[in-house]
Amino acid sequence: MFRETHTFNNKWKLSGIHKIHYENLVRMVGGFGTIPGKLIWPTSVTTSPDGDLVVKDSGTGHIQIYTSDGRFKQRFPYWFEPIKGLGDVTCMRSGVILVTNGTRVIQLFSKDGELIHELKSPKLTWPYSYGITGMQSNKIAVSDWSDGGKVNIIGVDWRMNAILKTNAIEGFHRPVRIAVSKNEELFVAEGQLFGRFQGCCIKVIDKERHLKKTTGPRYGKKFRFENPSGITVHTDGNIFVADEEKNCTVMFNPDSTLSTVIVSDGLQGPGGLSMMEPGLLAVADCYNHCVKSSGINKHMGIFDSEGSRLE
Repeated sequence: MFRETHTFNNKWKLSGIHKIHYENLVRMVGGFGTIPGKLIWPTSVTTSPDGDLVVKDSGTGHIQIYTSDGRFKQRFPYWFEPIKGLGDVTCMRSGVILVTNGTRVIQLFSKDGELIHELKSPKLTWPYSYGITGMQSNKIAVSDWSDGGKVNIIGVDWRMNAILKTNAIEGFHRPVRIAVSKNEELFVAEGQLFGRFQGCCIKVIDKERHLKKTTGPRYGKKFRFENPSGITVHTDGNIFVADEEKNCTVMFNPDSTLSTVIVSDGLQGPGGLSMMEPGLLAVADCYNHCVKSSGINKHMGIFDSEGSRLE
């Protein structure tokens, strides 16, 4: 269980950030197992336009979907990764679910779990895909590790499910997951999945696709990233980062001048992050085999995979 122990810096209110105690655990889904609703290695999460929680379970090779109140809805298989833990999941505004699994192929599923198409093209030249996110312009951004690391902006004709063009942004070191803000800036987490490499930071790419800002490895007066593994951006501009090595999540204000550790208890290998309504932060808690949602909503309980309230 999460403990409400951290005190927020009073200066947060000056930047428009509310005193939100994200260590209040509102809901937990999953639990160890291979039956529908249970999870082995949940590594990535996203939120559908309908508010459902979509989870990529690298342990079973399934996408699992839970309703906004934490009840199991359905699951369906995707391709297994060549290396466990590679890949990501995201949802487009149309409800289409996009899955990467460490290969050049991007799978498209309907919200009912039907495989619609596989995006693949000679224009996709990377050996290993990792993070993926949808953009407001109906493009997608995919990170890969070729030549140190790139983020590829991919234009897609969604009527034909065809790749139109790709534009690679270079200069990264092991980019893992990507988030996009409402003004189309990209936030890229550089992690340390296989040993210690240069990186351990968050890079912000502006709309012109130039490097705008780097945060880390050190941030604040006493904190340091060890393995940034997940990132998401709230609609108010606040940035949330998971650190798999330090087993915590950190919140930054929009210009990253203020930061605070918001969740530090009860996590083992946190990975993907996603914002849910109303004001909940979902964390893929990989080695605890579950996804935890924390925030200020105290009207919802904790449910098991069958929808029974735990408390």
